[in-house]
Amino acid sequence: MKSKHAFLAGVGLVCLSIAARAGGTIPMPDVTVNDAGRHVVINLPQTRLFLFDKGQLVRTFPVAVGKMLTRTPTGSFEVTGIYRDPAWHVPRSIQEEMRARGKPVQTVVPPGADNPLGRMFIRFGEPGLGLGIHGTNAPGSVPGFRSHGCVRMKNEDVLALGGIVSPGTEVTVTYQTVLLNTDGNGDLWLTVYHNLYQHDDVSMRLLADTLLAWQKDNGRTLYGKRVDDALRERSGRPVCLSCAQPRPAKTDANWAALRWLSTPSREEGPATVTAPIPGERGSARQSLAPQRLSRS
Repeated sequence: MKSKHAFLAGVGLVCLSIAARAGGTIPMPDVTVNDAGRHVVINLPQTRLFLFDKGQLVRTFPVAVGKMLTRTPTGSFEVTGIYRDPAWHVPRSIQEEMRARGKPVQTVVPPGADNPLGRMFIRFGEPGLGLGIHGTNAPGSVPGFRSHGCVRMKNEDVLALGGIVSPGTEVTVTYQTVLLNTDGNGDLWLTVYHNLYQHDDVSMRLLADTLLAWQKDNGRTLYGKRVDDALRERSGRPVCLSCAQPRPAKTDANWAALRWLSTPSREEGPATVTAPIPGERGSARQSLAPQRLSRS
């Protein structure tokens, strides 16, 4: 077998020892991670937070992010404050929501069981942005698309995170609906999530060429029908593109994100997907490179 494709350069295999605790193997987005310190990465379509230390994944957490009307912004930030048992100073926009719904209008909610910020607030970005990672008084809302723009965690999780990060820790919020990962056996996995924010496509035009290049450079067959099916279903379930027979991902797999979006020429904005590669089965459109990827 030929050596790994150049897309994998600089990306080590990360042992997902936390997989069983986190609910199975967790696909990773393609983000350039700080290899000299701690780095928080949040992939919005995945509703998942990744904590890296010196380039190695150490924990993952489920999160709730902004609703369609109050979307969590993407970008690069730093932790700018950590506050335990915070009071919630209710933004005027939410006060208006309370008023419109006929609820008592609150301006400040003190710490306690009824505080929507839960046990901790980790601010990232400038204070004027009002962004943060915080706990919740509604743990059943995590994961999901529920917040007014902040990143919501279960209280025990945000306390664990707050005990590890510090002011200055890098925070990257990205929007990647299509994830490519390799495992310890050299197989290639595709995971596709719904595009709930309806962002314009950035990565789709790169996907077919990336898969064809990987197939050529690794001397492995990729099954195009599985690509079409995954893009149509957008189930968030990892699909092995190179396995001779379809199989579920192992919880003890050693996965690494394929470098196909975070190369310097492509780090111009969040990777988003709005439409699948056209499928087959009676469609007048052409499917993904039908003459060059296996259709079985």
